[in-house]
Amino acid sequence: MAKIDQLTIDRVLEAADIVDVVGEFQDLRRAGVNYTGLCPFHDDKHAGNFIVRPRGLKNGGNSYRCFVCDKKGGPVQYLMEREKMSFPDAIRWLGRKYNIPVDDVPLNWTPPPPRPVPPPPPPLAIPREWVSGMMRRGYRNNFVGWLYSLPWSPDRRARLSEVLWMYCVAGYNDGRVCFWQIDHEGVPRSAKLMRYENDGHRTKTEHPGWLYNQPGIRERLDPDNHTIFRPLFGSHLLRRYPEARVNIVESEKTAIIMATLWGEPEKNLWLACGGLSWLKLDAMQPLIDDGRRTYLWPDRDGVDAWRQVCDKLGADNVTVTTDFFRTCYVPEDDGPKADVADIALRLMAGGRRPTPKQKPKPVEDAAVPPVVVDDGQPFLDPVEIADPRVRQWREKMGRVHSKGWGQWPTCNVPGVKSVGEILSEHPLLKKLFTNR
Repeated sequence: MAKIDQLTIDRVLEAADIVDVVGEFQDLRRAGVNYTGLCPFHDDKHAGNFIVRPRGLKNGGNSYRCFVCDKKGGPVQYLMEREKMSFPDAIRWLGRKYNIPVDDVPLNWTPPPPRPVPPPPPPLAIPREWVSGMMRRGYRNNFVGWLYSLPWSPDRRARLSEVLWMYCVAGYNDGRVCFWQIDHEGVPRSAKLMRYENDGHRTKTEHPGWLYNQPGIRERLDPDNHTIFRPLFGSHLLRRYPEARVNIVESEKTAIIMATLWGEPEKNLWLACGGLSWLKLDAMQPLIDDGRRTYLWPDRDGVDAWRQVCDKLGADNVTVTTDFFRTCYVPEDDGPKADVADIALRLMAGGRRPTPKQKPKPVEDAAVPPVVVDDGQPFLDPVEIADPRVRQWREKMGRVHSKGWGQWPTCNVPGVKSVGEILSEHPLLKKLFTNR
């Protein structure tokens, strides 16, 4: 069989469209300017890792890439990898698809039929009553105790209790804190379990766990036969505040602190992806589809990595912001891995701002208002500022009340709302916690 001439190869490569080629073998869905689906090169159960970039885009158009197995290439590479074709066979297949005659193609040659792709398993959905049950039990944990020990102003201390309920922060029965991950439609999809020390730092000797992997729960949820979807922490608040500017940080702790420092969720809503490498397309999809104005707030050492992710997303409404670091970051005090919450807490405790040489010209249209420091609020040891009334109220919250939602204890701390008042102001939370 004669060799295919280079001119024919160039014509085929110019005509081949990656979206059309991949679409012949597997299902794709639109994700902003890109397309996404399950990766065919490994046992992929998490849609969103495999991205197809159509022709015409800058930085790698007409190509595919999997961010797990790192398979990448164009239309010819896809056919060679997935269908195990040789290079000439891939050119022949594309020539037949785009009606380009290939000189050495025999008249009776037909491309091999595509292999059927099994549909992905259904997404995991956790019963809503599990959220309400865990919130009612109110297990103690070091994370919540540390939050209440911070030197908040009275209005922010009152806001903290509301934020914890809004974001569905609960305690697990072994002392870990449970961050519920509920999607934008109000369906609980996952829950991260983390253990914290008394100083508010995560226990480094114990990796975060997931609720669906816990003994006794794994058998009931059967995660092996479901697609695990982990939405952004706080996604269930998106529908309640449709006009809010969305700010995404790395850790759930940072989102809670920033939501407490800057209230008014109807203006600024704080979500968390869970870590530097957990900013995924499938979690960002609702924001991209709705065109929500979204700012990414990486930690100090993750700015470059998140800028690369932002470029791969290809969404005009998603931007990485570093204004806070440029105006408030002090290297000697904050360290190389500081996040916005670390800096904000330092300023709240009376910490210094950058010197005039460090501080650049103010940036207009910053993502959030400048930091407001609680003037006259001294930085005290957490043990010294612990309010016995707060401890007494938290002890009441820790008890199991068999009479239901209407019998929650009344808070005795001035300015701190009771649970009933918080739930009455948030119908979605009330429905989630009471199944009413």
